[in-house]
Amino acid sequence: MTSEPSDSRSHEAAHYDELTRAAALGIDSEADLAAMDFGLTIVRAGNRLQQDLEQQVHRPAGMTWAAFRVLFTIRSVGSISPMKLAHLSNTSAASISSVLKTLDGYGMITRTADETDGRAVLLSLTPEGERAVAELFTRNNTRVAQWAERYTAKERAQIVRLLQRVLHESAPPALSAEERREPIRQRAARGPRPSTPADANS
Repeated sequence: MTSEPSDSRSHEAAHYDELTRAAALGIDSEADLAAMDFGLTIVRAGNRLQQDLEQQVHRPAGMTWAAFRVLFTIRSVGSISPMKLAHLSNTSAASISSVLKTLDGYGMITRTADETDGRAVLLSLTPEGERAVAELFTRNNTRVAQWAERYTAKERAQIVRLLQRVLHESAPPALSAEERREPIRQRAARGPRPSTPADANS
């Protein structure tokens, strides 16, 4: 499969930007378009880079971006609880459980009892996990460098500095109950169970 030409992708992305602004104004004529662009651009840029790394690096290696993120987090901080691992890797508890099950099957992680809390476990890398994360990091870093070289050193530093603010600064104050309003989707009231042929024959 050939990659999409960059000029075609840029044109499509620009057209999509125009459509999202028009849609936003159609919903709310006073919508804050600058804020919308801020949020959507950060999310879309992160998703695009992650998808590229998944397709170009991790899938060909028989792994996933999520698995690499978990392995690299453990490699960075050492033995760690599943809960703290989920927090540091920005992964939900359900997703962490699934990834850990896969890595367990690959023989890349080990679980030991937490000496300070007999009910808890700590996760560590096995020699196979250490080997895997080292190889994946090298491949991943090479691919990221290919993206980074498109920007000057000054531009890269500025992008990193601003995104680190988004990552590390406190979130805005939580919305009040009034601001959150009612759920969009209400749970449908349960009606009588539809009859089935089995019911007719009973």
